[in-house]
Amino acid sequence: MYKEGYGNIPNKDKIIDYLEKAFRDKSDRWIIKSWLCGKTAEKMAKDLGLDPDIALASASLAQIGKSSACKNEFLEGFKILRADSYYFPAKVAISQSFPLKNLELYKDIYDLDPKEKEFLRNFLYSYEYTDYDYLVQYLYMIFDENFVGLKKGMDLFLDEYYPANFRERYYELEEYFLPKLKKDLEDYIIRVKKSKFPYKLFRD
Repeated sequence: MYKEGYGNIPNKDKIIDYLEKAFRDKSDRWIIKSWLCGKTAEKMAKDLGLDPDIALASASLAQIGKSSACKNEFLEGFKILRADSYYFPAKVAISQSFPLKNLELYKDIYDLDPKEKEFLRNFLYSYEYTDYDYLVQYLYMIFDENFVGLKKGMDLFLDEYYPANFRERYYELEEYFLPKLKKDLEDYIIRVKKSKFPYKLFRD
């Protein structure tokens, strides 16, 4: 589907197609997290003044690069989505991994070759993050295979290589989004029975 200002956006069936093709075996639990983030973003969107279709696509596919055996999945996700002309979700696939735009902060986190560093430096400089980018960054920090909340999420996903200002940034995102919601955060979260993974998960 086409969205003014955002270009081509995959619809729900296309999103599910991406995720189902990415599924290899039951060790690929990241698909659960991706779908939970996507559906939560979709349900939160109207309260945040966002388009539910764009929120669903951006959040569900932010880590689609994990479907490839690539060391930097955010770059692979960008390539996958860009190849299908989904340029905005492709950008979110990168921005989700870079809540702070200073590339030097990631020198001990990501293994980047010179060409990748140059590409990311230019991308982070030129791309102006939107509330979709910020929402996806926040949601991926509060979910594992279920809702864990921000504090536990940061304990799980931010190791010693992440400077303290990353935690500060995620608290800022929480403080930015939660007051805009008309209900408690957990009211927007779908409940998933793990026995339904993977295929029935997408059909609910």
